[in-house]
Amino acid sequence: MLRQMWGQKNSDVAGLAVAGLVYFALARFGMALFALQPSNITLIWLPSGIALVMYLQWGYRSLPVVALASFTANYPGLHDGAHAPLLHVAINGLADGSVGLISGYLLRRFLPNGLTRTNDLLPFGFWVCIVPTAFTSLILSFNLAQGGYIPWHKAGDFLLTLMLGDSLGILLVYQIYQGWRDEMTLRWHEKYWLAGTSLGVLLLLLLGFTLLPGAIFFILPLLLILSFNAGLAGIATISSLAMVCIIAATAHNVGPFVAADVMESNFRLMAFVFSSALTILGIALQNRQLSESEHSGRLWKTAAEHVPVAGRMNRRAFLPRLQNEQQRTLRNGSVYTFAMLDLDHFKLINDTYGHHSGDGVLRLFATIMQESCRSIDMVVRMGGEEFGILFPECDEAAALIALERIRRRLEDEPLMVEGNAIRITVSVGVAAFSGGQDADVIDRADKALYRAKDSGRNRIIIAAA
Repeated sequence: MLRQMWGQKNSDVAGLAVAGLVYFALARFGMALFALQPSNITLIWLPSGIALVMYLQWGYRSLPVVALASFTANYPGLHDGAHAPLLHVAINGLADGSVGLISGYLLRRFLPNGLTRTNDLLPFGFWVCIVPTAFTSLILSFNLAQGGYIPWHKAGDFLLTLMLGDSLGILLVYQIYQGWRDEMTLRWHEKYWLAGTSLGVLLLLLLGFTLLPGAIFFILPLLLILSFNAGLAGIATISSLAMVCIIAATAHNVGPFVAADVMESNFRLMAFVFSSALTILGIALQNRQLSESEHSGRLWKTAAEHVPVAGRMNRRAFLPRLQNEQQRTLRNGSVYTFAMLDLDHFKLINDTYGHHSGDGVLRLFATIMQESCRSIDMVVRMGGEEFGILFPECDEAAALIALERIRRRLEDEPLMVEGNAIRITVSVGVAAFSGGQDADVIDRADKALYRAKDSGRNRIIIAAA
């Protein structure tokens, strides 16, 4: 136990260290590509999303790691030009660390299952993105103004920029984290769609940054199409990378969002990126919810139509299929056959070997029937140890070949269930329908079955025409 705890502790320390390095690397990456003035302020702060993920993984232990990584990343941009720069850098680090704690706590408080439905987007955007970043951005803006890094009259604009940048970081990183956490593998058709969409997005980005700036806006419908053909993991990854590229280009005065006024340019950019990311994420969640509902519906339908013990269709699900076959026979002038099969002295099996072994006998019997019939024939459990087989477009003579094969196999070979060789036989009643007989083939086959029982069992009786 102590060794296991020690191993877990070492694993947590290693994980926190790696996450801290990722935080630092993304912070410096952002400062290199998206920097404003001062140089540690960026249009998007991806580390805020990393801080949230770190809190979800390691709780409050992530705070000192995030604060240290933030301090190290911010120091080059804040160490000059202010009184007591170390204090201001430390305040920045603690504020950055607090984002992960606050957003993680609110996520668990209001969305304990994460993003699962489109209805989750509003509480996620407000509680997980806006509320924590508004609080920490207020601290950061005051700290920057107090330290002389920005003039006081620009503190309000910086607060809004910081809040949107941190919120975007949380949104883009968390959707990737949840997508890959929930979907560890990609299906083949998803890989094709992801590859094709990635190529399309790349081409539109190249056009948007060179010859045709408006091409950027066609990325959104392309990603929307992808959301109907891939899982959240792939969609979130490609969507986030595309948005990061757009922000980086705008920060370097390239693309359709560049305006003479810097604040107007930033607002255009943030509005497009935030609304696009939310729209794509919402449709992806809606599509996943619909897929899960459809899958759940198929499971319930299968459960309702099949008997768990024998794994075959039940009587309720079978009757509409029998009626369809009857109508088809009347239209085409063909013939079909229905057989009722009942295991002889099955109660003795349950009494001798137990009900669990009895269930095993039923499963093996159902398998034998299916193996002895054609792929179009339908095996149904009518109830108890009674089964039925529908033979479409098959007369009595042809059906008797399969039924005799089933009867002889049971007669000649014992069923091995839980180490016991159980011998059992079957009685069968058969009725055909071609339009001239009584249409109630179940009743006629059932009566023939009782005649087989009364005649000594282990035999096949054909119903009277």
